[in-house]
Amino acid sequence: MASFAPFKDHILNELDALADRYGLRGPFLDAGCGRGDVAMRLARRGWDGVALDMSDVALDVARQVLSGTPGVQVVQGDLAAFHGGPFQTVVMLDVLEHIEGDRQALAVVAGLQPPGGHLVLTVPTHPNREWRWDDDLYGHVRRYDPEALRGLLAEVGYQTIQIWDITFPVLWAMRRAYTVLKRSPPITGTARERTRVSTGVRAWDLGFLSWGVTHCLPWGLLFAWMRRNRHRFDRGHEAIVLARRIGESRPASD
Repeated sequence: MASFAPFKDHILNELDALADRYGLRGPFLDAGCGRGDVAMRLARRGWDGVALDMSDVALDVARQVLSGTPGVQVVQGDLAAFHGGPFQTVVMLDVLEHIEGDRQALAVVAGLQPPGGHLVLTVPTHPNREWRWDDDLYGHVRRYDPEALRGLLAEVGYQTIQIWDITFPVLWAMRRAYTVLKRSPPITGTARERTRVSTGVRAWDLGFLSWGVTHCLPWGLLFAWMRRNRHRFDRGHEAIVLARRIGESRPASD
């Protein structure tokens, strides 16, 4: 559902809510910046930062979106080879599930942050229950059990502060219906290749039905309903996670 506009709006609103509640601040690194809308949202808070992505498809859009935005640098590169910072806030929205070496990636991020810095992730959840064809289409290599993710973050020097489900019940039910109503498109290439073009993939496309759902449903009320279910990270299919850097990361291992 990454291409579904109301879901993207909801994620950005939840990011704002975490930033306000827990006092997040810049400078920021938007790792896997995609189209640049997250970096733009953070820039509007007055933060300086870096929007990083390895995808030509994503960066073509991000450079247009962020053109003329003061304090934001758009950089093409792989997170594993990136050097910069320190960053008070690192954002990785819909990124970690694409990376084979997720522990190593988190260790790299930890090295870019000072103690007390914050990491914000969105990740697909519940691998046994929620895997669908859209996971394959977008190049996911895993879903996460929320408690296992908490342990993974602890291994590299983060304390998990908050886990909010961002889909239950509305978006969760819609994805369930959507992946049944629409047949999977042909899935080709490696997960890494699919990741590189995932920004330009519009899986959520059922013609007039998609238009009606996007523009005619009372999304303000539906968002409020989902916010009341934030704590139910045992349900839904995706979570937003806030963690705080508490110490030196352990060396990444194979």
